[in-house]
Amino acid sequence: MRQRDRESTTDSDPHGLLFGSGDDAGLFEDAPTGPLPRVERVSRSDLRSERGQRSARKRNGRLFAILGGLIVVVLAVATWLVVLPIYHYFNPSDYSGEGTGTVIVEIQANDTADDIGTELHDKGVVASVKAFTDVAKNDERSQNIQPGAYKLRSHMSAKSALALLLDPTSRVNADVAVTEGATLQNVLDRLTAPPCADNAPAGTVCGPGMDKAAVTAALDNVKALGLPTDYLVDGKTPTSLEGFLYPATYFFPENTKPADALQQMVTEFTDAVRRTDFTAASQANGLTPYQQLIVASIAQAEAKYPEDFGKVARVILNRLADNRPLQIDATSSYECKRTGVASSKCIYKDVPGPYNTYANDGLPPTPIGNPGAEALAGAAAPDKGNWLFYVNKDAAGHLFFTNSEAAFTRAAEKCRAHNWGCG
Repeated sequence: MRQRDRESTTDSDPHGLLFGSGDDAGLFEDAPTGPLPRVERVSRSDLRSERGQRSARKRNGRLFAILGGLIVVVLAVATWLVVLPIYHYFNPSDYSGEGTGTVIVEIQANDTADDIGTELHDKGVVASVKAFTDVAKNDERSQNIQPGAYKLRSHMSAKSALALLLDPTSRVNADVAVTEGATLQNVLDRLTAPPCADNAPAGTVCGPGMDKAAVTAALDNVKALGLPTDYLVDGKTPTSLEGFLYPATYFFPENTKPADALQQMVTEFTDAVRRTDFTAASQANGLTPYQQLIVASIAQAEAKYPEDFGKVARVILNRLADNRPLQIDATSSYECKRTGVASSKCIYKDVPGPYNTYANDGLPPTPIGNPGAEALAGAAAPDKGNWLFYVNKDAAGHLFFTNSEAAFTRAAEKCRAHNWGCG
């Protein structure tokens, strides 16, 4: 085709080369005739921004998931530490019934209801400490639970456990009772007595069954037990433990050493004289603390009733002030017991030794027993009076006090005539 022909064709159908012949033109009648939409180009920074937003959303999602988990954990811990204890406080766990088997529990001196409940719970007797303390709080008898060992059972109701602790027959008879006025020999006998069997007759002396030689050695080693320094004699430790073994009921677990048992008694004495200002009171009485302890031990031995302890102490002080021998039967009786002389052969006025207060002036060299709280109080605060004599005035053992020797003689004759215990 010539150049002109090509140009003519092109001019008449300028789009023919692109869209074909006119017969096909109808195919595009519906196509938009306006300008084509603008295509925006996305920059790299925009892409990075969107990817960052998606990462942030993922991180936030993970953070919310972690926080949600932490909240669940905190709520669970709070429920465990706060809600459940509150619930159990108002609804304490408790077993039902009398329990099974045998469990030995030990109650110590001065244990509170909470202490006892803890011991019972730890030994598997009660289901919770609170169950026991609630029962004890509502029963005044719980204040009378004595120290010692008791036979209880596993998985008992708190009420049943308290009932056994209040039942004397459930106790394991290995307690050591130091009674008011008991002597060192009495304490030795109790510490060395064997435990009682379940069927032991009433009145049988029972104890922890300590070795006699070991107990004797511990009694003789006074210095090792740390007596209160206020009770030294001329700066030295007293030669005897007499007077320092405080009257009380003690429970010593199995294998307790004799020295530890005696130390507990001495500690009870030390606590008692500190609570009552017994030591400080001696100065007003013109005595050393140790001398006042001797007076208390004599009052304990001579009087049966608390109202007489302070009066006996006053008689002793009056006779000392008047330079009279004390002439007290109980001191000579102690000498006989100490030396093994039978009571039927003990003639008070003739007993040899330093405890004969008919033959020797002043106080005996040591206490003659272990005084209790009331005798200690009577010696620390003697009654006011000018009495120099006393004697039993009835069969019950009440004492008659007088400063008249003639009145005393008549009262003593009456006492002997009625067999009221006068020698």
